[in-house]
Amino acid sequence: MSSARPFRNTPICRLPPELLIEIFVSCSDDPSDELTPVVLGQVCRHWKEITYLSPRIWQHIYLYEHHPTSISHEQAVWWVYKSAPLPFDVRIEVQTIDMILPLLSPILSHMGRLQKCTIAGAHQEVFDLTNYDFDRTRGCLVDELNVLVRGVSALGLNAESDSPDDRPYPNIFRVNKPSDGPPELSMHLSVYALPLMAAMKPIPITSLCITEFSLDVTTDVVRMLNFLSCTPWLETLHFTGWPQEGEPILPGHLRLVCLPRLRLLLLRSTCSVRAILEHIDAPALEELYLEHTNVDFELRTDPYVAEQTPPEEGESDDEAHDFSQSPWSDHATGMGLRALLKRSRPPLQVLHMDYADMRTKDFRWCFERLERLREFRIVGSDMSDRVIGMLAPYRRRWLAFGLAHLKEADDPRGSWAVRLPSLTKLAIWHCQRVTGEALVQALQERVRFTDWAAEEGRGDTMESVAIVGCSEFLIEHGQELSQTLGDRLSVT
Repeated sequence: MSSARPFRNTPICRLPPELLIEIFVSCSDDPSDELTPVVLGQVCRHWKEITYLSPRIWQHIYLYEHHPTSISHEQAVWWVYKSAPLPFDVRIEVQTIDMILPLLSPILSHMGRLQKCTIAGAHQEVFDLTNYDFDRTRGCLVDELNVLVRGVSALGLNAESDSPDDRPYPNIFRVNKPSDGPPELSMHLSVYALPLMAAMKPIPITSLCITEFSLDVTTDVVRMLNFLSCTPWLETLHFTGWPQEGEPILPGHLRLVCLPRLRLLLLRSTCSVRAILEHIDAPALEELYLEHTNVDFELRTDPYVAEQTPPEEGESDDEAHDFSQSPWSDHATGMGLRALLKRSRPPLQVLHMDYADMRTKDFRWCFERLERLREFRIVGSDMSDRVIGMLAPYRRRWLAFGLAHLKEADDPRGSWAVRLPSLTKLAIWHCQRVTGEALVQALQERVRFTDWAAEEGRGDTMESVAIVGCSEFLIEHGQELSQTLGDRLSVT
């Protein structure tokens, strides 16, 4: 006897679809890793049609760490799709905090419909988005993601310890309510290591801050670049590490990360400046901040650099042989910046180098290519008078753009130009090897030339110059320079 005929005659099959939907919704509401809507749809064709055509049955997404990550991703994507256009809730259960972001990654693109996010297990948190007036027209409501990489031993705790008192970030979700505009949502995660690329779906965040917690955490550049490849919409990136070397990087292990919308990049306290800058393609980059990257110890030449044939342009020693307290990090920073400018050709407008130095030939190479740079600040540099002299006008032949058209009557074949032709703000702080005479001569010549060019409508001139804490820049130098700059000069 066929089993289908008596099943069709059972009372439940005679229930109207509306009532069946209510029953299925009730079954799907309870936390379960049994994929309840899918299981119900496998009972018979009638139930399959009802489950697949009713978004209400798919409004509760339950994700578990013990499932393969790829399966959880497929589940999340399918549930989000089937629940449209209705709002949905998500609940994730994890035993390790490092799995929170990977499990949430397919959800972040659809937060405009997310009502409540519940995290259970190693971290306990319930975040109700309906309590805030977010701009629901946006797909991703997260304005900023902060990731604290602490490593297993960073806090001196047992690796199994995940008690709330041990976590630097007790709440993952934080809301800032500005006086004007909608609320701003940020996520704060404390992890042992950055997520693996294979465990992530692309996340549409625009601001990312990665911080290494202590010296016990060594920078894994390969893993970080792989993680950045999951953030293609990034506009702001901050990375803070520690001045120590990680594991040697072998050829073929680093991947080029394309961040087409990145506009601001900050690297602080890391020995991996070269590896990072060489492997980021940021054609829209406008602001670059390099802070506290100088080190006085010899940096290892990574195998991926040593085995390059032929060597990169500029790899040889600096022909100027100027003194430096940090020659190895100067070399790394210069080569990294060269690679970034050469590949991406970004419209860089702001460059701050705070205890981040380069070789003399790197300054020259960069100055000759940063045509849109408007603000340059350098702090604690060992740069010599040669570098300052590069700011003065120079005669260059056969140029066909910008200030090169300003020719002297007695030299019709030549033309005068300045490096960094768009520069309007200059700050030189605590640079002890630069002489006052060199600063006065270079800046007076530049300002006289650019003032005249600006009056002719052919370029920009200096709006502000700050010279702070430079021991060789004396009172008389300030007085002499102020005759040309006037109130545009600030001296301390």
